[in-house]
Amino acid sequence: MSIKLSETLELTRDLVAQNTIYPPGNEEKAAAVVAAKLREAGIGSIVYEILPHRTNLVARLKGTGEKPGLAFSAHFDTIDVDLQKWSVDPFAGEMRDGRLYGRGTADMKGGMAAMTMAMIAIARSGKPLKGDLVLTFSAAENSDCLGAKRLVADGHLDGIGALLISEPSGNRPLVTEKGALWLRVTATGDYTHNAFTEDRTGDRGNAIIRLARYLDKAHDLKLDVPEHRHVKPPTINVGVIRGGHEAAFVPSSASADIDIRLAPGPSAEAVLAEFQAIAGPYISLEILDYKPAVDTADDHPFVELCVGAYREETGSDLGPGGVGYYTDGAIMCPALGLPMVIIGPGEIGMSGAIDEYVDIEKLETSALIFERIARAYLG
Repeated sequence: MSIKLSETLELTRDLVAQNTIYPPGNEEKAAAVVAAKLREAGIGSIVYEILPHRTNLVARLKGTGEKPGLAFSAHFDTIDVDLQKWSVDPFAGEMRDGRLYGRGTADMKGGMAAMTMAMIAIARSGKPLKGDLVLTFSAAENSDCLGAKRLVADGHLDGIGALLISEPSGNRPLVTEKGALWLRVTATGDYTHNAFTEDRTGDRGNAIIRLARYLDKAHDLKLDVPEHRHVKPPTINVGVIRGGHEAAFVPSSASADIDIRLAPGPSAEAVLAEFQAIAGPYISLEILDYKPAVDTADDHPFVELCVGAYREETGSDLGPGGVGYYTDGAIMCPALGLPMVIIGPGEIGMSGAIDEYVDIEKLETSALIFERIARAYLG
């Protein structure tokens, strides 16, 4: 392979130096870094805002049109940091003991840099491709996937035959990702001053108490969903609670947001019905967002190609697997009917971690895997 490995590491550090934590995002900073690197290699890119300072990037290495294209997918935005808990500067790109530290090294600026360098290596080789290789780098993945929605709506994925995503996988090919269903639960109560509630019993009309009792049941709810070959049963997390006026007053309203991670199979409506079945008369539910699970068959030709590339570069016979997070594939794959494989140098579970890091050897190897996949799929 022709790729210059040191450039992958350098580009990752340049991307990590750009603070793209959401909120507010400011993905334009990282997009400018990628655009500049591509420009050095003679590759043009389209950089455009989906919201102020929130930027998508698309770059296309044109093929002959004999084959469908391949999209490399990554996102610019990263998760917040608690500086007091970090032992390193999250934006300095510190290297030690074979690791590169910093916010986004694993999720997913390392994978983004490796994909960029894989495209550049192919361009430098001068060997023609039979299909387009397209970088589709997005904003706003960590919230509503608005960047991915715009990439689809704006036609940048038209003519694409497969999607490769560089989210953390330890470079193992993953073919299944769980869906994310976000619910808001609202409880109503009877507003009054606590001094005048001596005759009340039970929950005493307190919306917070009604909400808390519901959440206790929701937390332990066992959803009726089938087992899956790659991912574990659903997980339910109560992530946000709101309610109350002040201590002396019985609250008339309280709400909570719940995150449910689902294997492929059940619909959002079916899961919502199970949460509604345990709700009392003062509880209402609404769907805030739904990102469906994505699942590509283990024997799909694109999966087999990716597994083969992984094997050739690492010597590992570890087959395809699955993961509990969602990606931009939740938007792109259902909309366009694309097969999806996730391969990224970061370790699973490193997203949003304190002292986030990527193994430098895996970072370099991922660039070789991406180049091999592109050449095989588009050659």
